[in-house]
Amino acid sequence: MAAGNYDIITIEGGGVALSLVYKDDNGTPIDISTYTPKIYITDNKRDATEDEFTGALTTDGTDGAFTITLTPAEADGLGFYSGRYIIKLEGASTEIQLVYGKLQIKKLKY
Repeated sequence: MAAGNYDIITIEGGGVALSLVYKDDNGTPIDISTYTPKIYITDNKRDATEDEFTGALTTDGTDGAFTITLTPAEADGLGFYSGRYIIKLEGASTEIQLVYGKLQIKKLKY
């Protein structure tokens, strides 16, 4: 299954909370209880520096549900306003890329 593309826009001083359910092609939730959800964020300079944040399983993981949260302090701490991200499920020997896209933090003008 190919990773989906989804752009995220938030505001300076705001955060991100994204709840997802990993399902197969038939819409059946996939057990992710042995995986750790993570988001990797980098700026648009295409350098090797990535910020990594670990998400949390919403329940026990057997229903495929998890949440990725980026607090306002974490978002502001990135040090840039325009970048890219990828959300992965990481297991002991397997990595599943789920969602990727642009991450934009709109600068407040007041």
